[in-house]
Amino acid sequence: MIHYIRKTDEKQRWLFFSTLLNAALAASKLAWGWTMGSTLVVADGIHSISDVFGALLIFLALFFAAHKSKRFPYGLHKLEDMAAVVGGLGILYAGYEIVHSVFFETGMKTPTEIWTTIGFIFAIVLIQYIFYFYELRASKRLKSPGVQADAINWLGDIGAGMIVIIGLIAHHYKVPYAQEVSVIIIVLMILKGAFDVLKEGMLSLLDAADIEMNDAIKEIVMSEPDITDIKRLNVRKSGSVYFADIELSVAELNAVKAHKSIDEVVEKLHKNISALEAVTIHYEPEHPPYETVVRLLDEDKKELSQNFGRTVWLEVTHLTEDKEQISQEFIKNPALEAEHGKAFRLVAFLLSLHTDKIIMENVNMDENIVTLFDALNIEIIQKNKEKE
Repeated sequence: MIHYIRKTDEKQRWLFFSTLLNAALAASKLAWGWTMGSTLVVADGIHSISDVFGALLIFLALFFAAHKSKRFPYGLHKLEDMAAVVGGLGILYAGYEIVHSVFFETGMKTPTEIWTTIGFIFAIVLIQYIFYFYELRASKRLKSPGVQADAINWLGDIGAGMIVIIGLIAHHYKVPYAQEVSVIIIVLMILKGAFDVLKEGMLSLLDAADIEMNDAIKEIVMSEPDITDIKRLNVRKSGSVYFADIELSVAELNAVKAHKSIDEVVEKLHKNISALEAVTIHYEPEHPPYETVVRLLDEDKKELSQNFGRTVWLEVTHLTEDKEQISQEFIKNPALEAEHGKAFRLVAFLLSLHTDKIIMENVNMDENIVTLFDALNIEIIQKNKEKE
């Protein structure tokens, strides 16, 4: 039972508009820098062009992520993680480029219209920051490493813009080391963002366990009364979505009711965890950690019963895997006093005891009862009196 509920349309839109905006701003900075003769502004424009390619790469990854085929039945969501890693490396390179341009390059030209240039760059930085703020919020809501990588990548452009502004003002007022201190602060911000993006992308590519997601799923699953145990829980993160494979024990022998309980679990998971793309659940009825053997006996508690429905006593024995006896008790047949349906009432009681084996006299039994026990993997052992 797999339910697909996530879509990538919104993530694609964010990356598409980010690419367009970045390209427009980069072209504007290059044109202004060449017109005003500012090496610093031209360098900032060249730096922005590299970001355009990074955003375009992540956008293309998101575009193909949801593609499903026979070879890729779960889609290509991992492309988003790969693009995030590449984007993270691009962020690191942007930090290096800023440091290199400020501390190692020489011969920078300052524009004659310095305050007009500062105003122009400030307007661009303001636009960049507004877009960064809203895209970062969207990345957290969508839980998208690709959108997050692109949002943090704007810090490189914002930092570069601030360096241009501070550098021009510092040049005008001859403030010592103001530009160098600003560079260090911005580079540290970029490194922190790059680390977060690379960490998330690499952990997802390596299929590392998401402890918080596992705990959230366990809490929701175990809140269902009929679920008694989680035998296996594998949660796989792929891009911004999760795939869960769960094996459960259900305290319900009725297949229809058990299936209904599982459907309710799936519905709760999708309702409470929006990032959950698909859930596959395998379940089986709960079984005690021991074997239950029931001997059907007559009134004397010694002879094996010759009539299934009219059995008087049930000798119930619990055994370990090594066939060592844990306990033994005699229970009077609760269906014995019923006017009708003694046999099927006894069947229901035996099922409630989680019976594994039934031992009785070698007599003919109702075919429906035999078929039911066989379907439930309950072994019937019939013995002759002379062999008892």
